[in-house]
Amino acid sequence: MPRPILALALTLSLAMAAVPASALTVRTAGEPEAVTSWQRDACDRTDSPDTPARAFRDATGTVHLVASHATARALTGRTLDAVRPNCAVIFQGHGQDEPGLFDDRSWISSFYTLDGTTVYALVSNEFHGDQRRALCPSGQYMRCWRNSITAAVSTDGGASFHLGAPPPNHTVATLPYPYGGDIGRRTGYFAPSNIVRRDGHWYAFVWAEGLAAQKRGACLLRTDTLADPQAWRAWDGKDFSVRFVRDAQAGGAPDRHTCAPVAPDVLQGTVRSVVRHRSSGLYIATVAMSRDGGTGMWTTTSPDLVTWSKPQLLWAAPLLFRYGCGDAAAFDYPALLDPASQSANFEDVGKTAYVYMTRLNLDKCKITWNRDLVRLPVTIE
Repeated sequence: MPRPILALALTLSLAMAAVPASALTVRTAGEPEAVTSWQRDACDRTDSPDTPARAFRDATGTVHLVASHATARALTGRTLDAVRPNCAVIFQGHGQDEPGLFDDRSWISSFYTLDGTTVYALVSNEFHGDQRRALCPSGQYMRCWRNSITAAVSTDGGASFHLGAPPPNHTVATLPYPYGGDIGRRTGYFAPSNIVRRDGHWYAFVWAEGLAAQKRGACLLRTDTLADPQAWRAWDGKDFSVRFVRDAQAGGAPDRHTCAPVAPDVLQGTVRSVVRHRSSGLYIATVAMSRDGGTGMWTTTSPDLVTWSKPQLLWAAPLLFRYGCGDAAAFDYPALLDPASQSANFEDVGKTAYVYMTRLNLDKCKITWNRDLVRLPVTIE
């Protein structure tokens, strides 16, 4: 082949590799159906779905479905379709007053098991400065909220979880800046997606709020060692080279310890779940956001977790932070799950699946504990 033609072929090949494969289309196939009802099933007043639904199978084949609040409980059953509420508490934070311990109020929200006995988890840890007036003079929750991602582990198949290491060594993702107290907005890393395995690595998205060198957006994390909380690295725009550090370690170059948001023009809201489509090998992300004049649940497709297709509106609905007083309910936390998944961690889907969501039943235009876990049947083409 002549050199000019060879060069052109190579250029075209590289260009095509940079373009996401054809997007999958996810369509609704019915109306939302209730999985749990707070009025009927809650174990106590605060037993309310406040994270995306996550599922895994333990060594006995029992399915654990977790979509809980800071005092975490699971639904369990022989299949994903048959899970029922279990009032046993599986995890909660320890309310530590010291922000540098990263162990205040904790939402366990991502799970991965290799053998059904040891289950690794990512946790969204909220430090509530408003409860410590010396640190937060205003006493306002949003003005003093600092978030981090930490790790937990179970050695009994998910029946109970404990911190992945003694604090603060259980941290996965933290800002390289000391806690700032009353700065007027929330800061840190939030809401890990589920964990998916690809080419020998494990991946998860987190949402970053902007502060100094850290830009706002969806950050992608990767690890080779689930057992080591501090082995996770973040995407820097070219590779997974960002090592998170706690403020005392940051030194003079905090910008080296912040992540680069992935596909910021596409992933404009928190990535709630990522699953692999079995027949195509493409990944599907679910996001609750307002975009292009539509508010609701969106899907987008990727061949590599870094390049993402234009989002498609799956289901229009009022959202947790975008609803009107005329709405009966708001929705959030969309997570795509297939009861027939071939993965013990429900990280793949076939032609049909469900988008699990939290329905927040509004009371005089206010969010209360009255929230239901619902699922929307979908087809994937």
